[in-house]
Amino acid sequence: MKWGYFIFWIIFPPSPRHSSKQDDARRFFSLLDERELGTSLGLRRSEPSLQALMGRPITQHALLLLQCMLVLRLGGVVSRRGPVLLPESPCHKTEHPLIPHSEMEPWIFRFKAEGTVDYSQLTFDPGQNELIVGASLLVDGLSGASHCFSLSLQEAEWHCDEFTKGACFSRGKSEEECQNYIRVLLVNGNRLFTCGTNAFTPICTNRTLTNLTEIHDQISGMARCPYNPLHNSTALITSSGELYAATAMDFSGRDPAIYRSLGGMPPLRTAQYNSKWLNEPNFVSSYDIGNFTYFFFRENAVEHDCGRTVFSRAGRVCKNDIGGRFLLEDTWTTFMKARLNCSRPGEIPFNYNELQGTFYLPELELLYGIFTTNVNSIAASAVCAFNLTAISQVFNGPFKFQENSRSAWLPYPNPNPNFQCGTINSGSYVNLTKRNLQDAQKFLLMHEVVQPVVPVPYFMEDNVRFTHVAVDVVQGKDTLFHIIYMATDYGTIRKVLSPLNRSAGSCLLEEIELFPPRKRQPIRSLLILHSRSELYVGVRDQVIKIPLKRCSYHKNREACVGARDPYCGWDQLLKKCTTLEESVRMSQWEQSITKCPVRNVTVDGGFGAWTGWSTCSHNDGGSAGSCLCRTRACDNPAPQCGGQQCLGISVEVANCSRNGAWTPWTSWSPCSTSCGIGFQVRQRSCSNPTPRHGGRVCVGQNREERYCNEHLPCPPHVYWSAWSAWERCNVPCGGGIQSRHRTCENGNDCPGCGQVCHAK
Repeated sequence: MKWGYFIFWIIFPPSPRHSSKQDDARRFFSLLDERELGTSLGLRRSEPSLQALMGRPITQHALLLLQCMLVLRLGGVVSRRGPVLLPESPCHKTEHPLIPHSEMEPWIFRFKAEGTVDYSQLTFDPGQNELIVGASLLVDGLSGASHCFSLSLQEAEWHCDEFTKGACFSRGKSEEECQNYIRVLLVNGNRLFTCGTNAFTPICTNRTLTNLTEIHDQISGMARCPYNPLHNSTALITSSGELYAATAMDFSGRDPAIYRSLGGMPPLRTAQYNSKWLNEPNFVSSYDIGNFTYFFFRENAVEHDCGRTVFSRAGRVCKNDIGGRFLLEDTWTTFMKARLNCSRPGEIPFNYNELQGTFYLPELELLYGIFTTNVNSIAASAVCAFNLTAISQVFNGPFKFQENSRSAWLPYPNPNPNFQCGTINSGSYVNLTKRNLQDAQKFLLMHEVVQPVVPVPYFMEDNVRFTHVAVDVVQGKDTLFHIIYMATDYGTIRKVLSPLNRSAGSCLLEEIELFPPRKRQPIRSLLILHSRSELYVGVRDQVIKIPLKRCSYHKNREACVGARDPYCGWDQLLKKCTTLEESVRMSQWEQSITKCPVRNVTVDGGFGAWTGWSTCSHNDGGSAGSCLCRTRACDNPAPQCGGQQCLGISVEVANCSRNGAWTPWTSWSPCSTSCGIGFQVRQRSCSNPTPRHGGRVCVGQNREERYCNEHLPCPPHVYWSAWSAWERCNVPCGGGIQSRHRTCENGNDCPGCGQVCHAK
């Protein structure tokens, strides 16, 4: 109705005599409905003309537009004489399958460790068949058996010392921030290189992979690990031992850099505090490919002149870069970056500007990326794929260059196209001329944009943000399939079939609920183990293992084939849903992936908004009173197609007139002294009754004190005075006696003697 109403007032401006737009629209469509109904039933009747209705002539152009309206109007007729379309049954809408938590739980294995959180770092040790998990305060090694994934747990505690935590607190950070969050977890041969934030004083260790408690060396994590656990970073170790890290290099996070350390090559970094190199980047991923190290990130677009906009980037450096001499000293001379484009094509393309995650398939040199809109705009996500060849071609030039801050960004031919990896001989500076270094300093941004494999994203969805991605390559009956697993911002996994060719579209095969709807939590990491067809999901308080092949979930042929799952097919000999490896004979293994799966929609009930508070009566244990009540209905949405009723209360009661009252006073306590002035105490509590539902609390004191024994003086204290001096000897010679005295004050009951004598 709104669409028809909109076109209606574009064609016919309102006449002054009409009361309102809504009235004219209602009369207009009422007339159209009557005419269509009469035509379809073969009835003829006198009717007002449209011209009479509108009070003005109708042109031929307007009549053509009216005919278009009959098609556009929701629930209207298809043509002037076509049948009236009935609305689609809400229980048979075309929706992707949803695997609810209750059905998924038997397939899920969960690992939790006491006192650990933030399972954001996952990696594999293929030789030991172990999953290495980095979490806050702990580094855990989980060994998996062949089928049931029974765990033999290695645990290495890695706490912050109290001095480091104290320094963190002194800088204004919280208890939660001043912990050790693992942010780098890299397997390097038989060693595990790991770095933690260590209460904003990052630190790195090399550990034995088979014994995580055995530490070989410990080094500073500066420029290798972020200070802040909330900062995005990425790192990798090459086969020759160099560590490439993209992270913030300072406490404040204002000095981001791509930094190389360790190994035999000299340490290098991107230029400091230069927004044309890196402008508030959020690093996503990094890959060691051939002679280059690639970095993928999103940053504020310095070349965008109309406000603040984030662009996604692919950056790269040569692995044999040794830095400049005199100019660009200790700085990359081969750093370049280019924009990645993922957009919905059209006259005005809809851009998904913010890269959130990537997955690289080295055998195909294909990079999958998930992109979203800005967090402050309408939520939307897309998946785009890029060939490494396309990325390399863009890095061949031309550059995008700005002469000064007031100049426009213009394309500039590559002034030194031969300045590529491999031109430096044995670490010498032969090719690093002053001109070359000046060019390397100012020519960083490529003019061309890296375009995806196909113009239309592989997959697009509105009202959701994808956060992580993993891709599995599956052998189907007739071809290879790419299955994309995407983590949503509300804690589910989307399973999408990548397009089979440039003309085909993708399919959303299913959505997996990892938690009950009211207990969902964001996903922090996503890792796939191809050799065992398992997906590992890290969340705040646990790691979840999901088998990718769940063919036995489908109990009959219709469900098995209808799932369109590349992992599964119906074995006509075994009469069950199996994987290709489990099938008896491929010719008898049925699989049909020609269209997307659908499901009947089941809607669980949800509560609507609460009504306003209103007066109601309340009776509690025989005591009636006036209260405030509010209600809500199970209509947002109402249960449909066998969905569950709403869970929770539908009525709330508050502010009942049940005021608190004091209990009787207790007896006075014994006097605090046996003589002289003391104190006595008595108490009462506001629990007769206790205030409930907003009732008034008791007024007055809950404790009273009074003096006692004020008329019972204590007897004076009896004590000896000090000894007097020794008196003279009673004889001048021949031996005599000296004595000294003391007196008993305030009485005669002093113990001991009042006189002491001794012979001399």
